[in-house]
Amino acid sequence: MAQTEGLKASLRAAWVRKLYMWWGYYNEEYLAEALQRPVIRLGGSERALGTWDGTRRTLTIAETHVARDPWPVVMETLRHEMAHQYVADVLRAEDESPHAAAFQEACQRLRCRPTARATASGLPEEDRILRVLKKVLSLAESPNAHEAEAAVQKARQLLMKYNIDLVELDRKRQFGTRCLGAVKGRRTSAELWLAALLNRFFFVEVLWVQGYDAQHDRLGTVLQIYGTSQNLDMAEYVYAYLLHLLDGLWASYRVENEIPSNRERQRYFAGVLEGFYQKLGAQEQALAQTRALVWKGDARLKAYYQYLNPRVRTRYGGGVMQTPVYRDGIAEGHRVTIHRPVEETGAGTSGYLDA
Repeated sequence: MAQTEGLKASLRAAWVRKLYMWWGYYNEEYLAEALQRPVIRLGGSERALGTWDGTRRTLTIAETHVARDPWPVVMETLRHEMAHQYVADVLRAEDESPHAAAFQEACQRLRCRPTARATASGLPEEDRILRVLKKVLSLAESPNAHEAEAAVQKARQLLMKYNIDLVELDRKRQFGTRCLGAVKGRRTSAELWLAALLNRFFFVEVLWVQGYDAQHDRLGTVLQIYGTSQNLDMAEYVYAYLLHLLDGLWASYRVENEIPSNRERQRYFAGVLEGFYQKLGAQEQALAQTRALVWKGDARLKAYYQYLNPRVRTRYGGGVMQTPVYRDGIAEGHRVTIHRPVEETGAGTSGYLDA
């Protein structure tokens, strides 16, 4: 029992150190070190994910928030409370309400939402398109491969048309972020292909961001995606579906080809995702030719992405060795079909409740 309590205390101390480290980074990066370091502590509140107490100069982050939520979500809560500190210490807007003009300015500097609560709920039109997509994709449960593929193509066609209309008509849209997958130190070629696939074909921007596995006190990276709620839902579903599919495809491939070990597994995974990427690219070209549906991107989404990530750098890996297994994976990727309906999800979406 004493050992368990000691481990918990050690983990809490590590969390506080990380909060201080990121507070210092944001203070330097966004505020030119305008803030004086406060006391940062973990709190026990279930309702308030973060609070700023100007009298005691204490910034509190809920312990359950750190333990439960993705690190980039915790960091948005931290920046939100730093914005309150900035209003008190720098702007000295003591007579304003908590979320008035001075606080809006502070949030603009710190790249966080000024609203007291951030949610994953979309606009009514976004909810409608999600219902239509679920209905179309539910038809893909058919055991007939051609019917399943036709349903997926129909879903992508609907999603593309909807996004093109959003941009061309400049309709109101709300953007958010979501984290996919676990925090890891190194990324495989397959994971990089999967991120590229989401970015290219599913109307989201993607970025490998610095993450923190609070349960194991381990730094690494995690995939963060940016977009409207229905596009985040679709991308999250595709991400989970393909990861699950890869394991099944590899198990069957090993048996059929009598492969004794998993040494070639990651090359096969990368090949499958590259093949699927090529397949979706061919489908997109067909849509452009037959239905004049051409996606040119969303300037507002790119501006939102660049606002949150002003110093993004692109790095390229060395690729994958072209083995027979890798080429077989590419061939299999051309046969991949996403054939299950989207589930309603919201895990990992940025959100906090201000005290």
